Amino acid sequence: MQYPTAKKSLNQQTRTAVQSKPLKNHDRILYVNGLFAPPKSEENTVGWTKETEEWRSLFTMVLIAGFGAVMFVISVIGSYGSMATNRLEAHEQKLTQQIDSMRIEKSLMQEEITALKTNPAYIEAVARKELGLVHSSELIYYLPP
Repeated sequence: MQYPTAKKSLNQQTRTAVQSKPLKNHDRILYVNGLFAPPKSEENTVGWTKETEEWRSLFTMVLIAGFGAVMFVISVIGSYGSMATNRLEAHEQKLTQQIDSMRIEKSLMQEEITALKTNPAYIEAVARKELGLVHSSELIYYLPP
């Protein structure tokens, strides 16, 4: 239950003016209900500008730190990052080993080609091993399994 008050007593109360600009009815209702704070007075404009400068500098530092973090992640994980570089170096080493083994194999095959062209004893050994040929003076014995 609300207590009755006279309009005269409300009008007699003295209030200090806080706002420098006139408020609209809607603004008065919102401030009275406590939804928003009234606009800052001119006395606090110096503090307000200092606060906005602090927020701007903080935002700038956060933006630079975020950019640095993104660049760090890209330098580690990206297609030209350290992980990709290590992977490519390992692949290069593997390919170098394959090239070396192929060079050795090539030199062995070239030696075999020259032996097949010039060495009759090597030709005979290959014919005996791969084709199963025998010399005419040799006897062959077939043994039952």
